[in-house]
Amino acid sequence: MSHRTRRHGRKAAAAALLAATALALTACQSGEPGAAGADSSASADSSAGAAGAAEDSGTHASSGGQQATGSGGASGTESSAGTDSASGTDSPAGTGNSAARCTTADLTAGWGSAGGGRPDMTSSDQQTATVWFKNKGGGACTISGFPGVQLKGADGTTWDLRRSGKKPVAVVLKPGADTHFTFQLLPSTRDDDRKVEPATVVVTPPDEKRHFALKWPYGGAVLDQSGATHPGTFVNPVGAS
Repeated sequence: MSHRTRRHGRKAAAAALLAATALALTACQSGEPGAAGADSSASADSSAGAAGAAEDSGTHASSGGQQATGSGGASGTESSAGTDSASGTDSPAGTGNSAARCTTADLTAGWGSAGGGRPDMTSSDQQTATVWFKNKGGGACTISGFPGVQLKGADGTTWDLRRSGKKPVAVVLKPGADTHFTFQLLPSTRDDDRKVEPATVVVTPPDEKRHFALKWPYGGAVLDQSGATHPGTFVNPVGAS
C-alpha cells in the first residue's frame, strides 16, 4: 500500500471518529438541558406567581392597613369630636350649679312690686306688672327663660302675650327664695278702644305645662294689640332687670 493511501485512510478514520463524537454530544445536549429548561421555566412561573401573590398580598395588606388606619382616624376624630362636643356644651359650668329645674309643683306665685311696682291703669303710658315665683320645695332649683302669660277677660277673651327681646338668665332658687318677672302693658283709657278687661292672668313657669291662675287685682283694661307685630304689651324673662 502506498504512503498516500495510508494517509487517506487515517483521515477517513479520524473523520468518522469526529462524527461519532459529535452525534454523542448532540444526543446528550438534546436531553437534560431541555428538561432543565422546562424546570427553570416552571420555576420562573412559580416564582413570578409567588412574587405576584406576594405583591398582591402586600398591596392588599397595605390597603387594608390604610383602611384600618383611616377608619381608626375617622373613628378617633368622631370620638374626639364627641368628647369636644360633650365638653363644649359646658352645661354644668354654664349654670354653675347642679340644681334641678324648677317645676310648677316646686313653686308658688303671686303679684309683687319689684321691677316697676304696681301698674297705674288710669294712665295712658306703658305700665309694668310684676309676678314673683317662690321656691317652696326642700332643695334648690334653677329657673330660666320666659314664662307663659295669658290675659283672660271677664267676657272670655284670651290673649297670649308675646316675648320681649331680652336675654334669659338662669336663677338658682334656694328653699324659701324667690325671683320675679315683669310684663309691660298699655292701659286702655278711651271708651272706643278695643280692649281686654283682665279678670284672671294665667301664668306658666318656663318649660312647664301646669300653671297658676292669678286674679287680676288692678282693675281697668288693657289696650288690645293682640294682632300687632310689635305690641306695647309683652312679657320679659324671669330674672331680667
